[in-house]
Amino acid sequence: MALLTAETFSLQFNNKRRVSKPYYRRKALLCYQLTPQNGSTPTRGYLKNKKKHHAEIRFINKIESMGLDKTQCYQVTCYLTWSPCPSCARELVDFIKAHDHLNLRIFASRLYYHWLPHYQEGLLLLCGSQVPVKVMGLPDSRDTCAGLLHGYSV
Repeated sequence: MALLTAETFSLQFNNKRRVSKPYYRRKALLCYQLTPQNGSTPTRGYLKNKKKHHAEIRFINKIESMGLDKTQCYQVTCYLTWSPCPSCARELVDFIKAHDHLNLRIFASRLYYHWLPHYQEGLLLLCGSQVPVKVMGLPDSRDTCAGLLHGYSV
């Protein structure tokens, strides 16, 4: 399993407005932590966009493939380099409504096209469906980094 490196984390999860030289492409990454309420060890991993499949959709597919016990409650925390697009926001809402044993919260490093009404509607849809979306601050970044050091892996 490949691990998300500290360098990749630092480059991709920073929320600086502009990328300094040497320029690099900002990628869409999603780190997740799935914590059972019974105190078992959390499951961590990360996903990135692949052809025609956003990281959020790959995340939904990953969680569904785990065959989680529906009688058990889980806290799911996602750390994203970009907030979800409107389509992914709708998919996440549908997913969480269909899985009432999951409690999802999202931390985004940067807001994606937040000035466009369509993208704002996607974020409002998430929040209105009890999926909090928060822009990562330093404490959240430290939490993500601590998880990274414990091995977010693919």
